[in-house]
Amino acid sequence: MKDLSEIAAQIFFVNNGEIDLLTGAIAQSRFDQIVKRDMQLSRRNQTQLLIISATLNLGNYFATKNQINLNQIKIEVESELVKAYFLLQNIFRQSDCICRISTTGFWIFLAGPDSSAGDQLLTRACDLLPKYLDLAISHYSDPDTQLDWYAQIDQLHFSK
Repeated sequence: MKDLSEIAAQIFFVNNGEIDLLTGAIAQSRFDQIVKRDMQLSRRNQTQLLIISATLNLGNYFATKNQINLNQIKIEVESELVKAYFLLQNIFRQSDCICRISTTGFWIFLAGPDSSAGDQLLTRACDLLPKYLDLAISHYSDPDTQLDWYAQIDQLHFSK
């Protein structure tokens, strides 16, 4: 009989590491490839790019809970990540890339919307998502490299 780690490894290799096994979101390596490609296209076609960061604010989430042990917290965080991913899928287009970027959140990559449309989308998402999910937006600036842009988004994502 196979143990759980063998089964998880088989699932990982079947999907070539392109999907986050907990949520079903795009894995980071695939996300990076898509962003890199679209950054090159954006430079040629003058299209706008943006990434929305969605982070579980665990302080706000667990402030409403009574005493919980560490295992319970892990289970609840994973459950909320899965819920958040499905909510994000309902808000954003299928062509928008949703990537689980950290243990507590996602990045959503969008190509095409101008600054005001992106800001309107962020406002709409804030209205539809649970209040313990913090959202922030970062617009791409042409001279920036992919790593420079990611550093800006990291500051937004992990500063909460």
